[in-house]
Amino acid sequence: MLPRRSPKGQLMTEHPKKLIRVVLDTNVFVAAYWAPSSASAQLIQACRKGLARAQYSPEVRSEVERVLRMIKARQQFLQSLEAFWATAEQVRAVCVDTVRVSDPDDQKFLEAAVGAQSDFLVTNDQHLLSIGQIGRTEIVTPSRVMKIIAYNV
Repeated sequence: MLPRRSPKGQLMTEHPKKLIRVVLDTNVFVAAYWAPSSASAQLIQACRKGLARAQYSPEVRSEVERVLRMIKARQQFLQSLEAFWATAEQVRAVCVDTVRVSDPDDQKFLEAAVGAQSDFLVTNDQHLLSIGQIGRTEIVTPSRVMKIIAYNV
């Protein structure tokens, strides 16, 4: 609880809002790069500002950085992500045998989200979105999670 004062100066307690926890698919970073005003870019910014808690496994971060290098993302964009990674929480992925995605490269996102017990796995990938939910983690688009963040602010 956080102490604060009422209009009459009395001490009150306030329950802090719980930050939603998100794992971002690589395509969210790519979309943010190509469309700086997109929901994907807004989500990365929201995580940097502490409006949501980004989570990632080492495998997720490695893929994101590899793909951004592959598309030759500008150095300025890559440097701006350093603040994102600095505020994000590294988690341990867990093996998920109950759900298999058609693209084996996407499995790492499910495993990171389950390992972190994230609220949301955020993606633009229809194969992942069609799963809908895994464990406690809902699989949603960047625009959907931005609406949730805006509602919680």
